[in-house]
Amino acid sequence: MAALARAVILIEALDHTEATHTAESAVALNRRLLAGPAAGDARFSGSARLLAEQHAVLAPDPAPALALL
Repeated sequence: MAALARAVILIEALDHTEATHTAESAVALNRRLLAGPAAGDARFSGSARLLAEQHAVLAPDPAPALALL
């Protein structure tokens, strides 16, 4: 899926799930990865990790994602 996209948006992703696997594939393919701000609970652990590792760009609103279309 990441290979077909210009960018991947990660929302509420647990770590080590299909969503984070797709996000990591996007990074490996040099696709832009956007993630919403982590709320501090377990549902955001994958998003928080990718943001902390600077693999994802923080996108608190949908405007940056829409600009990529």
